[in-house]
Amino acid sequence: MAELSQKEQLALHEFSVRYRAALAKEHQTPEQSLATVRDAVKDQYEKEQQATQAPSIEPPRQPERGHDEPER
Repeated sequence: MAELSQKEQLALHEFSVRYRAALAKEHQTPEQSLATVRDAVKDQYEKEQQATQAPSIEPPRQPERGHDEPER
């Protein structure tokens, strides 16, 4: 490929800047969608925090008997 002149390189660079800006604008995430995601993450976090703070429903484990101990 032939080398581009400085003027052509500048024009190509300016085009790429405008192109990236247009893509970013086209594919923006709406603020409403971000708020929905924030709410979902917050709810999940609160549920996890409550689960770790709530007492366990499972009965406590009984220690296992060793082979040396006789059964009662």
